[in-house]
Amino acid sequence: MTDIDQALTVLQDNIVLLIALSLVVLALLVFLSRKAIKHLWLKLRTRYCINHMGLKQIVNFSFPDGLGNHSTVDRLIMRQDGISLLVFKQYPGSIFCADDIDEWTQLLVGKSYRFKNPLVDLDYQIKAVSAIVPDVPVNGFLFFDYQARFPKGCPERVINLDSIPGSLKRDRKVKAQASVLSAWETLSAVNSAS
Repeated sequence: MTDIDQALTVLQDNIVLLIALSLVVLALLVFLSRKAIKHLWLKLRTRYCINHMGLKQIVNFSFPDGLGNHSTVDRLIMRQDGISLLVFKQYPGSIFCADDIDEWTQLLVGKSYRFKNPLVDLDYQIKAVSAIVPDVPVNGFLFFDYQARFPKGCPERVINLDSIPGSLKRDRKVKAQASVLSAWETLSAVNSAS
């Protein structure tokens, strides 16, 4: 065996060792950061699901609230047979709520935090949008991200990744009704003017 052959053999052994060591380090990094990877994946999945709701969307829809002010809702979604408002909520922890109570409670790391029932504001926003397009059904939902849990259940209008209503799911084969298209143009103009 020549010196060149010996050098090539040593080099091959070192390359194999370097690749094996790199794979072990990579596996260790993935193992140690698996929680962060899971959160990133769920964030991306949430964003994807929200972005693919309905036939069309207006993000940060701004409109007059009927009281001389303007209101903004996270998303306005065109459905086949109507319009939906979507309010995105990021409340980690356990949420205790109901349709008809004034305050909801968030339990996070052993502490509880009270906040105003967001369905009340959603109802006002639905009424304001309905006043702009009275001939089209308007409804609304609160979308809680993957960090929220509802141990005692939640109202029907509270949704998450696992409970998106069929009416909000995108179906490219379905076309919006003419009245909905007309209402959408009106709402787009209102948003542009705001």
